[in-house]
Amino acid sequence: MALLIAVPKTVFNSSLKLARAPFDLTRSVLGSSDPQTKLARAERERAEALRETAEVRERQAGERQARVSKAAANDAAAARRKADQDKQRADKRRRERAARAKKTEQKEKEKATKTASKVKRSNVKAEKTAQLEKLEAKEASIEAKEQALATERGAERLEQAAEVAKQARKNGAAD
Repeated sequence: MALLIAVPKTVFNSSLKLARAPFDLTRSVLGSSDPQTKLARAERERAEALRETAEVRERQAGERQARVSKAAANDAAAARRKADQDKQRADKRRRERAARAKKTEQKEKEKATKTASKVKRSNVKAEKTAQLEKLEAKEASIEAKEQALATERGAERLEQAAEVAKQARKNGAAD
């Protein structure tokens, strides 16, 4: 927009300069100077200097704004990187905690399995011991029965022998 305003102004100023050129030339040759011309020239020079100063300030402001924007973008990028790193660290800690918890759970399961296995072996051992004692008791019972039977047979034989001897005495006394 400033360019559109500047073009007609430049054309107008150039036209004015061309129209006044012959008058200014004759005045300068004659040595007379118009105070208004000097004042106008000084004002134009001052306006030009102000325009240049404004342009320089505008350019510097633009450069400053670009630097500030770049710094802000860098800061934002650094903050995003830091946030990403913090998130990655938090994820890593969470995974490590989960792994430790899983490992602890697995150790507890193994311990429970070992304990159960130990109890089972102990129960099997007690059962086998009980069976062995039962068998030994049966064996002792069988031996006692055999001994009782042998004693009974011996007593029967003794009784028969005593009966035979008694009969033989009776028969011998009767004869």
